[in-house]
Amino acid sequence: MTTTDKPSRGELITRLNTAGRELSTAAVMFHTALAQLHGLSGTEEKAVDLLQRFGPLTARELGEHSGLAPASVTGLVDRLQRKGFARRIPNPADRRSVLIEAAEGSSEALAPYFAHFMEGMERLYARYGDAELSTITDFLTAGAAVQHEATARLTATLPGSWPRGGGGGATVLNRSQKLTVQTAAHGVVTLMAAADPGAFSSARAGMAAGKALTSATGLTGRVLAEKPKGMKLNGKSTAALADQVFPALAAALTLLGEIDPAEADNFRSVIQVAVDAAVHTRDSASPAMIAMADKIGAALDSV
Repeated sequence: MTTTDKPSRGELITRLNTAGRELSTAAVMFHTALAQLHGLSGTEEKAVDLLQRFGPLTARELGEHSGLAPASVTGLVDRLQRKGFARRIPNPADRRSVLIEAAEGSSEALAPYFAHFMEGMERLYARYGDAELSTITDFLTAGAAVQHEATARLTATLPGSWPRGGGGGATVLNRSQKLTVQTAAHGVVTLMAAADPGAFSSARAGMAAGKALTSATGLTGRVLAEKPKGMKLNGKSTAALADQVFPALAAALTLLGEIDPAEADNFRSVIQVAVDAAVHTRDSASPAMIAMADKIGAALDSV
């Protein structure tokens, strides 16, 4: 090829692919190093970036922006919350769901490390005219969409993932997720039984509430129909049991709500039926049973 020859399209695409791989590697290395400075993984750091750019998001929206499966997003948000970079807040537009937002100060913690990088990018932008920058922007935007779709395909194969469009019929939960739902439901039954002061009536309340769980349908029904593996409801007191059950109840509602809000409502309905069944085993429920029923009802309404 002489100096006047132009590279073929194939040669150009080969060079472009090579440049793209180098840019991708450089970006991963930069964000990994940046994340490590704050005890984060690369995925966690980019999730914080998404929350800072788009504002509070539901778990499903965060999954859509990142390409991660909802099962992966749940664990991701848990880690960010523990590390102080994100938090869950009530969704003012839908009381059945929650939003995830970047914690205060997260932007200030990361921003200084971008200063030198952005100075270099500004010098790079100056090398191109407006038309060229427009073309580059179009290419990068389209390329990001292609990679986003590829990420979604990969994460959809992870254990515990479910279809993006919701739909309880096709959803598969992993063992840990099933145990969360089972602990919440069977824990409520145990709490209602423990709240009754009489030994005989307590057993009858537990049986009635447990039988009510068998009426569950949909994803909730399928999970509760399975034998719980590894569930331990062995609190030495009602208070200790409540400390175990109420967090599981909130976690189950959040998990199911991220799959499909209708499934979370289904779960709420099943739990409420079980509570009512326990209360109505006596002509006059004890104050302790009524108080426990009210606490469970408040927990159902709080997520």
